[in-house]
This record gives sequence, structure tokens and C-alpha cells, in this order.
Amino acid sequence: MAAVLARAFADDPVVSYLFPSDARRREQRLSRFFDLELPRSEALGGSWMSADGAGAAIWFPPGTWRPSTWATLRQTPAALRVFGRNIGRASRAQSVMQEHHPARPHWYLYYLGTEPEKQGIGIGAAVLRPVLDLCDSHRLPAYLEASSPRNSALYRRHGFEELDPLVLPEKGPTMYPMWREPQ
Repeated sequence: MAAVLARAFADDPVVSYLFPSDARRREQRLSRFFDLELPRSEALGGSWMSADGAGAAIWFPPGTWRPSTWATLRQTPAALRVFGRNIGRASRAQSVMQEHHPARPHWYLYYLGTEPEKQGIGIGAAVLRPVLDLCDSHRLPAYLEASSPRNSALYRRHGFEELDPLVLPEKGPTMYPMWREPQ
């Protein structure tokens, strides 16, 4: 799943902000980046992959999106290896995102991606659908931060509405927080 997400996000504005194109071992570091949160999501029942393996999503159920202090400490050595000298930038970006995160219980879509050569044919929607159906049946909202206008268009088609844009620090890219009420 991490490898699929790494390829899907290779040219993403936020990922490029965190991992510039000239970063050493960029592809390997991207895969490890997505692998940082994958085990926690899997343990909570939030990881989804398309049947053909071309799409993946990392979700967190209500009340679980923020890692515990212990989980953060356990993850710190791996994060230092992944981000290297950009660890400060990554930490500041994460803080900005956490400050704007809604307090109301919700499912949180951390990442959703499709292999680049298979984008635009419905795989992302297929990976998105199971948790949205769960949200609807349990009357729970969903939240995400889209990293580009193209991504936000996919989510709007599935009932998400844009909130105020969020600009990452140090002249970083704009993110598009989105909220979806159960339908």
C-alpha cells in the first residue's frame, strides 16, 4: 500500500514540499513516509486497497486520527530517517494541519491514491466508497485535506464540501480541508 501511495503522490504539491525533487533516495523515502501511519490505520480497521492493488486509502476512525504520545515517540526515529533535514518543516506542517482539524467525531481520510497510469477510471472512488458507506450507515461525518484542486474535485463528487483553504508554512502549498456530512 505504501508503494502505491508513494507512486500516486510522487508529483503531489504537498509531498513535493516535504520531499523536494532533488531529495536523496526520494522514492524510497516516500514509500517509508506512507508506511509511517499505515500500521496504525491497519490496526484500527482503516486501511483499504482496491481489488487490483492499484488504489489505496489510509483512514482513521472517529477519535483515533491523532497518534498517542507513545505512538509518536515510537515513530520518531523512523520519521527522522524519512524526513532528514526537512523534519522541522514536516513537523510545522503537521502542527498547522492539527490546529485546523475538526473536534467533532468523524472518519479521517489521511491519504487516498491510485497508481498514476490508472488514475481517472474510478479506482479512487471505489476505494473511497466503503468508508463513506460506513459513515452513512453510522451517521458519521468524514474529513480530509485535499492536496490539490484536482483531488478536491473527486471528493466534491462524493459529497464533501470545501472548508477554508489552509496554507502550509514557509511559503508552502495550499491544502483544501473538506467535510462530508452523512448522507
